[in-house]
Amino acid sequence: MKWVYKIVVLFFCFGLFVFCKGREEANETKSEVFPGEQTSQGIRISKEQLNSRNMTIGKLDTITVREVVTTQGYVDVPPEGRALVSAPMPGFVKSAPYIVGERVKKGQQLLTLENPEFVTLQQTYLEALAQQEYLKSEYEREKTLFEERVSSRKNLLKAESDYRKNRAAIIGLKAQLELLKVNVNQLESDSIRSYLKLYAPITGSITRVMVNRGMYTPPNEPLLELVNTDHLHLELGVYEQDAQKVQPRQKLQFYQPENPGELFEGEVFKVGDQVQAENRTVLVHGHIPDSLVRSFPVGSYIQAQIILDEKRVAALPEAAFLREGQDTYALEVTQLPDGDYLLKKVALQTGAVQSGYIPIYTENTEILKSQFLTRGVFWFKSEAE
Repeated sequence: MKWVYKIVVLFFCFGLFVFCKGREEANETKSEVFPGEQTSQGIRISKEQLNSRNMTIGKLDTITVREVVTTQGYVDVPPEGRALVSAPMPGFVKSAPYIVGERVKKGQQLLTLENPEFVTLQQTYLEALAQQEYLKSEYEREKTLFEERVSSRKNLLKAESDYRKNRAAIIGLKAQLELLKVNVNQLESDSIRSYLKLYAPITGSITRVMVNRGMYTPPNEPLLELVNTDHLHLELGVYEQDAQKVQPRQKLQFYQPENPGELFEGEVFKVGDQVQAENRTVLVHGHIPDSLVRSFPVGSYIQAQIILDEKRVAALPEAAFLREGQDTYALEVTQLPDGDYLLKKVALQTGAVQSGYIPIYTENTEILKSQFLTRGVFWFKSEAE
């Protein structure tokens, strides 16, 4: 029985040792987490404790708080900055020397088409032009004979009809040739050509080529697309519940999703008045500086923030706050006569985090003048809770 008694005593002593050791480690851990002394007025901490744990005391900073509408869209050009090149009459492509990406100037030749109908059109114009002088003189002769009662009214009307019909044909043919960029003043019987030249309507870059040599092109079919990127704008979609807050001349910031740290400035130019049924958004047109036109290819996807309002408010670093449920606190610091510090938990009304700072909304001037623990608040997290 003695050996049983010895074993029981041995286990009892071992258990007592483990229990005491655990309490000792717990006390050490607690003192490591909570360096100060809890009092009725707050937490008292010495200067040595403050410095040994790299705590920092500071006053409130001032930051700019913005009320924004977040949106997204793409970079585009105004309607006059985009043009399609087509031919008013059919033909076969004789030459198409340009490729996508090449820059051309307004009036520069882009394509050459061949079509026998183009020859016939010029020939018909020259024939009508050659007949016009004869028909005019014939009309004037019949008019004189009618006035002298030598010729009948029927002959006069016939001559006048032929003259006026031919003149109308000349006017119509001339308009068609000018539409085809033919200088009718220089057109003569020995200068008729079988090919049609197409010219650039605007200065810009070629973004699409839809033809190749020898291809037949129907009339008014798009053959090339040109885009002038000298002026760019933003096409943004704002949800209908936010659209009423957006007004022209408001500033905006935008960026490409793959590089959110690089922000660019712009301005709201126009707000649409129709909600898009497919996504319940309103189209917002934004202007960007001309200096940025080389930074964004047309069609680039961007994200943006439209700045509705901005103001300067007091703030503390995000690390200076303690949270208990829905409430937010900071530790107000007061230096005591003996050099120690008294930390007092103060409830604050705060806003959303902005660039690592949290804005504080208060009319209490004493709070605005106070000092707070801005680094090392986590040491007191368990005590604050």
